[in-house]
Amino acid sequence: MWHLPTIRAIAATTPEGEVVLAARPASRASEVLAVEPTVSKVVDAPNYKDRLKGVREVLDFLRICRTEKPRAVWILEKIDRPAIAAALAGVPERRGFGLGHGQEGWLNTGPYLPKSMRPAHRIDKLEAFEKAHGLVVTSREPALKLDPKALAAVAARYADRPGPWLTLGIGASELPRTWPAERFAQAAAALSDLFGTVFWIGGPHEAERARAAIGDLPGNVVACDLTLDQSAALIALSAGFLGNDSGPLNVAAAVGTPAVGLMGTSPVPAYSRWLSILDGGAGRITDISVDQATAAVRARFTAEAWDNRSVVDA
Repeated sequence: MWHLPTIRAIAATTPEGEVVLAARPASRASEVLAVEPTVSKVVDAPNYKDRLKGVREVLDFLRICRTEKPRAVWILEKIDRPAIAAALAGVPERRGFGLGHGQEGWLNTGPYLPKSMRPAHRIDKLEAFEKAHGLVVTSREPALKLDPKALAAVAARYADRPGPWLTLGIGASELPRTWPAERFAQAAAALSDLFGTVFWIGGPHEAERARAAIGDLPGNVVACDLTLDQSAALIALSAGFLGNDSGPLNVAAAVGTPAVGLMGTSPVPAYSRWLSILDGGAGRITDISVDQATAAVRARFTAEAWDNRSVVDA
């Protein structure tokens, strides 16, 4: 999500107005960006964990370059494997962050970000990179485009569910970024006077945890079986979002749904006007109380007059 404004700015410099995006399979970029007009294709660039991971990643990206035959490769990261592969493939123009890493030796079109920026957040690096390369980015809002079919399917599936809707993002990539499910249930109960329906989203493996936490709490729906595009559609159609520092939180900001993020390690900055964050301090997400979370949602609900969004608005 953070990269979308940069990707669109790069696409705007091309005759086609499009780019081919190479991304890790875990990002599920091919699903997320299925209707993004500036991305003509998403190709998988796997990452490995074995002893030969570096060699394998170079060979994979070399195959990508030989297949796609790009005029230019833009590497929005510090890693050197894509730069090595692009150089071996003879890609005419190779740009990347640099940051004083080994990547710089394989790039041929600067300027590069200074070593002093290594500790900076990814968003700050993207902004500096855009300015250095003359990319025009007028807003950091990702403004993610959604598949109308997914929006219609979700709206139809939950048409009988009373609003306003609140979506809870209970999943996260690691435990330090995961607020306890029992606290989500307590928050849902405390906010029941504001929301007619509370949806719980996460991976399929989180469905049982959600059901156990909900118990007999009325008005709560486990929606962990939705596909990625449908989860994004549900978030877009909801009045608001409360969730962990994870993909769905960034999706909420990207589709313009008011979102309260619960931060653990490496808190995400409030880069979007739709996003506000609660940081437990010292990376302890469990230090965020139910009262703090519900107060943040309640304050924004009142100040911003939250309500469900229609398919047309989304």
